[in-house]
Amino acid sequence: MNIQSSFDYFLKIIIIGDTGVGKSNFLNRFINGKFSQISQPTIGIDYKSKIIVLPKTKQNINLQFWDTAGQERYRSLNKLYFQRVQGIILMYDITKRESFEGLGSWTKLIFDNLDYIPIVLIGNKLDDAEQNRIVREEEGKSFANENNFLFFETSALNGKNVNLAILSLCEKIISHLRGPTNFDINNSLSLNDIVEDKKIKKTERKEPCC
Repeated sequence: MNIQSSFDYFLKIIIIGDTGVGKSNFLNRFINGKFSQISQPTIGIDYKSKIIVLPKTKQNINLQFWDTAGQERYRSLNKLYFQRVQGIILMYDITKRESFEGLGSWTKLIFDNLDYIPIVLIGNKLDDAEQNRIVREEEGKSFANENNFLFFETSALNGKNVNLAILSLCEKIISHLRGPTNFDINNSLSLNDIVEDKKIKKTERKEPCC
Protein backbone atom coordinates (compact mmCIF):
# COMPACT_ATOMS: atom_id res chain seq x y z
CA MET A 1 0.00 0.00 0.00
CA ASN A 2 1.25 3.50 -0.85
CA ILE A 3 2.15 5.08 2.49
CA GLN A 4 0.89 8.46 1.29
CA SER A 5 -2.62 7.04 0.95
CA SER A 6 -2.71 6.63 4.75
CA PHE A 7 -2.69 10.40 5.24
CA ASP A 8 -4.64 13.32 3.90
CA TYR A 9 -1.57 15.56 3.93
CA PHE A 10 2.17 15.43 4.36
CA LEU A 11 3.30 18.85 5.56
CA LYS A 12 6.86 20.12 5.82
CA ILE A 13 7.20 22.88 8.42
CA ILE A 14 10.42 24.63 9.37
CA ILE A 15 10.99 26.43 12.64
CA ILE A 16 13.34 29.40 12.57
CA GLY A 17 14.54 32.16 14.88
CA ASP A 18 17.61 33.20 16.83
CA THR A 19 19.52 30.67 18.87
CA GLY A 20 18.31 30.18 22.45
CA VAL A 21 14.67 31.16 21.89
CA GLY A 22 13.46 27.63 22.66
CA LYS A 23 12.78 26.13 19.22
CA SER A 24 13.89 22.60 20.07
CA ASN A 25 12.09 22.57 23.42
CA PHE A 26 8.95 23.89 21.72
CA LEU A 27 8.97 20.97 19.27
CA ASN A 28 9.83 18.48 22.01
CA ARG A 29 6.82 19.69 23.99
CA PHE A 30 4.53 19.28 20.98
CA ILE A 31 5.88 15.92 19.83
CA ASN A 32 6.68 14.20 23.12
CA GLY A 33 4.76 16.26 25.67
CA LYS A 34 8.00 16.88 27.55
CA PHE A 35 10.39 19.69 28.41
CA SER A 36 14.10 19.13 28.83
CA GLN A 37 15.94 21.33 31.31
CA ILE A 38 19.19 20.40 29.56
CA SER A 39 19.33 21.20 25.86
CA GLN A 40 22.10 21.79 23.36
CA PRO A 41 21.96 24.27 20.47
CA THR A 42 20.85 22.67 17.22
CA ILE A 43 23.70 22.22 14.75
CA GLY A 44 22.55 22.41 11.14
CA ILE A 45 19.14 20.77 10.85
CA ASP A 46 17.26 18.41 13.16
CA TYR A 47 14.31 16.44 11.77
CA LYS A 48 11.23 15.44 13.79
CA SER A 49 7.80 14.13 12.82
CA LYS A 50 4.38 13.53 14.32
CA ILE A 51 1.06 12.24 13.00
CA ILE A 52 -2.00 14.19 14.13
CA VAL A 53 -5.71 14.37 13.44
CA LEU A 54 -7.13 17.85 13.00
CA PRO A 55 -10.00 18.26 15.51
CA LYS A 56 -12.29 20.20 13.18
CA THR A 57 -11.94 18.23 9.94
CA LYS A 58 -10.68 14.86 11.26
CA GLN A 59 -8.01 14.85 8.56
CA ASN A 60 -4.90 12.73 9.13
CA ILE A 61 -1.78 14.86 8.87
CA ASN A 62 1.83 13.69 8.81
CA LEU A 63 3.79 16.67 10.13
CA GLN A 64 7.46 16.81 9.32
CA PHE A 65 9.44 19.47 11.18
CA TRP A 66 12.88 20.81 10.37
CA ASP A 67 14.39 22.49 13.44
CA THR A 68 16.97 24.93 12.11
CA ALA A 69 20.01 26.33 13.85
CA GLY A 70 19.62 29.97 14.80
CA GLN A 71 23.29 30.90 14.64
CA GLU A 72 24.14 33.43 11.94
CA ARG A 73 26.70 31.11 10.32
CA TYR A 74 23.97 28.56 9.57
CA ARG A 75 21.50 30.92 7.88
CA SER A 76 22.84 30.12 4.39
CA LEU A 77 22.25 26.43 5.11
CA ASN A 78 18.65 27.17 6.03
CA LYS A 79 17.96 28.38 2.49
CA LEU A 80 18.10 24.78 1.24
CA TYR A 81 15.21 23.88 3.48
CA PHE A 82 12.78 26.36 2.01
CA GLN A 83 12.45 23.79 -0.77
CA ARG A 84 8.81 22.57 -0.80
CA VAL A 85 8.01 24.03 2.62
CA GLN A 86 4.30 24.41 3.38
CA GLY A 87 4.50 26.39 6.62
CA ILE A 88 6.88 28.23 8.92
CA ILE A 89 7.13 28.73 12.68
CA LEU A 90 9.02 31.97 13.36
CA MET A 91 10.04 32.29 17.00
CA TYR A 92 11.45 34.86 19.39
CA ASP A 93 11.97 34.95 23.16
CA ILE A 94 9.76 37.44 25.00
CA THR A 95 12.54 37.88 27.59
CA LYS A 96 15.19 38.82 24.99
CA ARG A 97 14.75 42.04 23.03
CA GLU A 98 17.48 41.12 20.54
CA SER A 99 15.59 37.98 19.47
CA PHE A 100 12.56 40.13 18.64
CA GLU A 101 14.66 42.69 16.81
CA GLY A 102 16.15 39.84 14.78
CA LEU A 103 12.75 38.99 13.31
CA GLY A 104 13.31 41.48 10.52
CA SER A 105 16.27 39.57 9.09
CA TRP A 106 14.47 36.23 9.40
CA THR A 107 11.40 37.67 7.67
CA LYS A 108 13.59 39.02 4.87
CA LEU A 109 15.14 35.56 4.47
CA ILE A 110 11.66 34.08 4.11
CA PHE A 111 10.43 36.69 1.64
CA ASP A 112 13.63 36.41 -0.42
CA ASN A 113 13.07 32.67 -0.89
CA LEU A 114 9.29 32.25 -0.99
CA ASP A 115 6.10 33.80 -2.20
CA TYR A 116 3.20 33.79 0.25
CA ILE A 117 3.35 30.96 2.79
CA PRO A 118 1.42 30.48 6.06
CA ILE A 119 3.53 31.59 9.01
CA VAL A 120 2.90 31.61 12.73
CA LEU A 121 4.89 34.05 14.86
CA ILE A 122 5.63 32.64 18.31
CA GLY A 123 6.65 34.65 21.35
CA ASN A 124 8.09 31.86 23.50
CA LYS A 125 8.86 31.57 27.25
CA LEU A 126 5.50 32.89 28.38
CA ASP A 127 6.03 31.12 31.72
CA ASP A 128 8.76 33.68 32.47
CA ALA A 129 6.64 36.69 31.50
CA GLU A 130 5.74 37.93 34.97
CA GLN A 131 9.31 38.44 36.13
CA ASN A 132 11.39 38.82 32.99
CA ARG A 133 9.20 39.94 30.08
CA ILE A 134 10.94 42.45 27.82
CA VAL A 135 8.88 42.27 24.62
CA ARG A 136 5.27 43.31 25.14
CA GLU A 137 2.52 41.12 23.69
CA GLU A 138 1.24 44.12 21.72
CA GLU A 139 4.60 44.38 19.96
CA GLY A 140 4.40 40.79 18.82
CA LYS A 141 0.82 41.19 17.65
CA SER A 142 1.72 44.34 15.73
CA PHE A 143 4.63 42.66 13.92
CA ALA A 144 2.41 39.68 13.07
CA ASN A 145 -0.40 41.87 11.76
CA GLU A 146 1.99 43.90 9.61
CA ASN A 147 3.23 40.72 7.93
CA ASN A 148 -0.03 38.71 7.85
CA PHE A 149 1.26 36.12 10.32
CA LEU A 150 -0.67 34.15 12.90
CA PHE A 151 0.46 35.04 16.42
CA PHE A 152 0.68 33.22 19.75
CA GLU A 153 2.66 33.54 22.93
CA THR A 154 3.64 30.10 24.19
CA SER A 155 5.50 28.24 26.90
CA ALA A 156 7.50 25.15 26.02
CA LEU A 157 7.99 24.67 29.75
CA ASN A 158 4.32 24.20 30.66
CA GLY A 159 2.88 23.66 27.17
CA LYS A 160 0.61 26.72 27.10
CA ASN A 161 -0.63 27.43 23.56
CA VAL A 162 1.91 25.08 21.95
CA ASN A 163 -0.65 22.69 20.46
CA LEU A 164 -3.03 25.52 19.62
CA ALA A 165 -0.34 27.38 17.68
CA ILE A 166 0.62 24.37 15.56
CA LEU A 167 -2.95 23.25 14.93
CA SER A 168 -3.87 26.78 13.86
CA LEU A 169 -0.90 26.83 11.48
CA CYS A 170 -1.93 23.47 10.01
CA GLU A 171 -5.46 24.69 9.38
CA LYS A 172 -4.14 27.80 7.63
CA ILE A 173 -1.72 25.72 5.53
CA ILE A 174 -4.45 23.37 4.35
CA SER A 175 -6.77 26.24 3.57
CA HIS A 176 -3.99 27.85 1.52
CA LEU A 177 -3.00 24.65 -0.29
CA ARG A 178 -6.54 23.77 -1.26
CA GLY A 179 -7.28 27.25 -2.58
CA PRO A 180 -9.92 27.35 -5.33
CA THR A 181 -8.96 23.85 -6.55
CA ASN A 182 -8.44 20.46 -4.97
CA PHE A 183 -5.03 19.93 -3.42
CA ASP A 184 -2.83 17.34 -5.09
CA ILE A 185 -1.06 15.34 -2.39
CA ASN A 186 1.70 14.50 -4.88
CA ASN A 187 2.84 18.12 -4.59
CA SER A 188 3.32 17.86 -0.82
CA LEU A 189 6.40 16.48 0.86
CA SER A 190 7.14 12.81 0.24
CA LEU A 191 9.26 10.30 2.13
CA ASN A 192 11.78 10.49 -0.71
CA ASP A 193 12.27 14.17 0.10
CA ILE A 194 13.09 13.26 3.70
CA VAL A 195 15.75 10.84 2.52
CA GLU A 196 17.23 13.44 0.16
CA ASP A 197 17.29 16.10 2.86
CA LYS A 198 19.06 13.72 5.22
CA LYS A 199 21.65 13.05 2.50
CA ILE A 200 22.28 16.79 2.27
CA LYS A 201 22.77 16.98 6.01
CA LYS A 202 25.22 14.08 6.04
CA THR A 203 27.21 15.00 2.95
CA GLU A 204 26.86 18.80 3.21
CA ARG A 205 26.14 19.06 -0.49
CA LYS A 206 25.51 22.58 -1.73
CA GLU A 207 22.86 21.93 -4.33
CA PRO A 208 19.14 21.77 -3.35
CA CYS A 209 17.52 18.41 -2.95
CA CYS A 210 14.77 16.90 -5.15
